[in-house]
Amino acid sequence: MANDILQFNGNQIANFVIEKMNSYIAGGMEPETAARLTRGELAAIYKGEHRSRNKSGIWIMTPPPEAMSIEAALVKCDVVLANIISRKDPASTTATTNKPRNEYKSSSGIKHAVAAGIGIKDFYERSRDNAPDAYTTDLRKIEALWNKGIRLFKAFINGRFLALDIDRKPSKVDGVETFYRMFPKKNLPAELQNIPDSFPCYTLTPSGGFHLYFKYTGPELKLKELAPSIEIKEWQITCPGSREENGDYVLYGELNEAPPLYGLIIDAIEEMQRKKEQARAKYSQSRASAVEDRSTCFEKTRISLDVLADEATSAYEGNHNRQVSFAYRACRCRYSDTEALTYVKSRPDIFGEDKDTETTIRSVFSANGGKQ
Repeated sequence: MANDILQFNGNQIANFVIEKMNSYIAGGMEPETAARLTRGELAAIYKGEHRSRNKSGIWIMTPPPEAMSIEAALVKCDVVLANIISRKDPASTTATTNKPRNEYKSSSGIKHAVAAGIGIKDFYERSRDNAPDAYTTDLRKIEALWNKGIRLFKAFINGRFLALDIDRKPSKVDGVETFYRMFPKKNLPAELQNIPDSFPCYTLTPSGGFHLYFKYTGPELKLKELAPSIEIKEWQITCPGSREENGDYVLYGELNEAPPLYGLIIDAIEEMQRKKEQARAKYSQSRASAVEDRSTCFEKTRISLDVLADEATSAYEGNHNRQVSFAYRACRCRYSDTEALTYVKSRPDIFGEDKDTETTIRSVFSANGGKQ
């Protein structure tokens, strides 16, 4: 089966699993978590739920690595995963740090992004930002935008890359400091131990922050902020080579040398998601409890019908006047017209036994918006 996205030789399933596990475990992810993500990505491919761009920048469905059923593919995958997890050193990578890197600014940065298969569009164009077809890799169309004086572009990175947007604005928390509080340097891969110098592919933003590019084709992580001044860009980001009034977005390094999204970062994202979901659940539960408490408090403090009848008796003489007064008070205390009418009929000593009693009570409730 032809496959322009994944190049396999020999046992394609095994090679796919080993490659994915290597990329996840290289960053410090636990083997069991890496195995779950690898298996999930393979299943998505066989279900037809995984797509990426081909060399021409066109979005296509990623074909399965081998022509077999999803059940057979996952069985084969599980065997390879079990063998990898049982090894003491399941995967390793060698990081190259502080190597000379190319600098791409202005149109060269944009061309480099397009060459990596990233579609772009006018930053301020009104369109669906998360829709691949809103972006283009056609250099003629991009040149036309450039000739119009457009210098700020959005880049669609979903399905190829994920970027950490690390902010360093003077008025905000320093994102680099936040990152190293979250991830002690001794636990990090070499590429992350001296941001940005050690990182192979990043954009320097006009405000002095960084966009760190990672290769990532896994499931959507659905988290916008990892920590203060550290945002997660899964779908689109300001394109390298763009220009704002206060400066350029300058790309350093090659996008094809971006490291995989390290497992320790995926673990941190999933943990943050879990905490947010717990916080939302706790908030919803507390709100529900508060509503219940208010309802219980209201029921406990509501004035009884006996007290309302005594008030009506003290205020008025005559059956009709007392009925009207009582019905109005009962309505204000959120009794229903049926409850009030039943009580009135049970107390002929106060309200009499007039033929129009029911009409009187229900009319008062209707006029005052009471419960039927």
